[in-house]
Amino acid sequence: MTHTFRNARILRQSAPFLVDGMAMPYPEFMPRLYNFCMSLGFRSGLIMPSTAFCSDENQGLAIILVTKHFGTFPFNHGRVGGIVAIDRHAPHANHGEDSVILQASHVGYDPHTGEYGMFIRPQMSGVCASHSCGKLSHVITPYLEQYHFARNRIFLHRDSQGRHLITIENSFIDFESYQVKNGLVLNLEHIVKIPENGQIVPVSTLSTAHTYEISDLLRQNLDTTGYQWKASPGEPIGERLTSDLFFFREDFHEKDDFLLLERNLMPFLPEIVTAKQPPLRAAQINVQLEFARTHESIRRGHEYANRNLLFISGLNIDISEYDGYPATTYFVPWAAHVQLKDGTSGELLHPIEQTRLFHLLMQQSTVNKDQTNLKEEISRMLEAPRFDIQAPQE
Repeated sequence: MTHTFRNARILRQSAPFLVDGMAMPYPEFMPRLYNFCMSLGFRSGLIMPSTAFCSDENQGLAIILVTKHFGTFPFNHGRVGGIVAIDRHAPHANHGEDSVILQASHVGYDPHTGEYGMFIRPQMSGVCASHSCGKLSHVITPYLEQYHFARNRIFLHRDSQGRHLITIENSFIDFESYQVKNGLVLNLEHIVKIPENGQIVPVSTLSTAHTYEISDLLRQNLDTTGYQWKASPGEPIGERLTSDLFFFREDFHEKDDFLLLERNLMPFLPEIVTAKQPPLRAAQINVQLEFARTHESIRRGHEYANRNLLFISGLNIDISEYDGYPATTYFVPWAAHVQLKDGTSGELLHPIEQTRLFHLLMQQSTVNKDQTNLKEEISRMLEAPRFDIQAPQE
């Protein structure tokens, strides 16, 4: 007997990303990270760190502290948005006997309001607040605008016959004869009643919209929230337009070398734009995807063969100046990959997941006996003899 199976839809989900209780200030995180490397058998003075951070000035404290605790300025392993430049593995590996890669997307945080996304720029006159990661904001803003536009142009209502209806502008509907080319597209099969023949037919057609009877499941979900149905013309669906009810079909807005950030986020944009804090959710998701992508590139590549390597990803949280205290950065660890030159075994064969990674870091001391005194090193440079540097004679 021949069996016909329907093709399954395989959906990729984002993992839970804990923040509460997980954030540690960089002045504490960096010595813990260094001491964690020491516990793995890395060799002091032979470690070449690298950072895959955004290029914003508010990432400077983190880079200074990497320099202080590892004794050398870190190799640049990143692009704007916290994207890892995996084509730089080879040069990075050739700059030190042992290697550390630290990747982090970043997001601003206001401890007074609990809001994410903004940062006060101290080099601007007055109080100038802007997006902490302008690149991340630039990528998600068009989609946020489309989502809020759709929320106000999709209406829930009940007619005189007691039917529960939804009126949708045509621009959000994938008609068989005319699909949406760019923009927000509704998953109509999750929203309206579908007859046995599979043809979705409207209850009525308007000049720029179609009206459908909603599915029993959607009605139950709305009733569970205590939603009160109103007579026609009803009211906008608003925040009840949840992430499972739509997706985006877009030509990418980005046209530069950093297209990967938008490509990373595209499948998760419904989750991002419906989140309470979209900049935070976008940064969290990018960290997860960049860890997976970079981990795969390391495992399949040969650049770090026979070397000690720690690759660690997380979220940088930027806090502006407040109450006379300078701006600072916190780190929330996400996951880590460990490779040891004499062979990796046991639990280290698998990525270290968030909770375990946090506990491993917290077990380390915040005192780094090998840290560099940057002020002293600069003084020694100033005291060094001056060289007569000349171009070769033609």
